[in-house]
Amino acid sequence: MTRGEEVRVIEKYDLFDINIKGEKGIYLSTDKTTGKHLVYFSINGEYAELPDDFIKRLDPGKVSLENQEFVDRIKTMKITYAAED
Repeated sequence: MTRGEEVRVIEKYDLFDINIKGEKGIYLSTDKTTGKHLVYFSINGEYAELPDDFIKRLDPGKVSLENQEFVDRIKTMKITYAAED
């Protein structure tokens, strides 16, 4: 999948008291260990980790200008403070 492409949730999924089935989200990444996809939902500003069978790619490989601008601002969190022992 391409970072920034749109996906639609096809199964019931409660994301902080909102059923996001039928909602569109923006694909960000896939966890190498679990295989789940990190998707952002503007409906409530939250992120969900969803398996393959919970999402449908809407236009595979295509990223809108708006989504590209959004994903360009999203960075992976990094620990920059090392606690002293």
